[in-house]
Amino acid sequence: MSDSKQQDGFIPNGLVVENLCGTLDGTLRIAGEVEHVELQGGQLCITDTGVMKDGRVEAESVIIDGHVSSVTFTTPRLSAGAGARISDCVIEMGNPTGCAIHEDASFEGDVRISVSRRSGAGAAGETPRASIPAGDDEPDPHWPTQTPDISEANQDADIPLGG
Repeated sequence: MSDSKQQDGFIPNGLVVENLCGTLDGTLRIAGEVEHVELQGGQLCITDTGVMKDGRVEAESVIIDGHVSSVTFTTPRLSAGAGARISDCVIEMGNPTGCAIHEDASFEGDVRISVSRRSGAGAAGETPRASIPAGDDEPDPHWPTQTPDISEANQDADIPLGG
């Protein structure tokens, strides 16, 4: 085996692992059950028989085809397959285009998906935040005072539909 090949890990169906902590260099496939996880790096695949409960995962790519609950995922790419059952999880993504969710995937309980774009603004590792003053009743000078009435617009759009 070449030294440049990344190592893959596998937790087989029927095996229960508690307190899985570490750094992924390659791909970890979970077909068994993992409780209390703290992982970083690489790619994580939870197969259709895989179960992951409670913890935090920071990975380059996460593929879910099994059941996950009470896990926080931080990843630029997440895929939830048809058999995915995701419950009470937080999914933090850097880009909304890196998320693929099959129409038969199931979300239960409190599942939050957030997108945070990290740029050069602010200190390293600091997430930019908006400041919204509470109780500000002053009208915004940049917002028009009256909204134009477009209910009786008399222009038709010429939109080709192909064919």
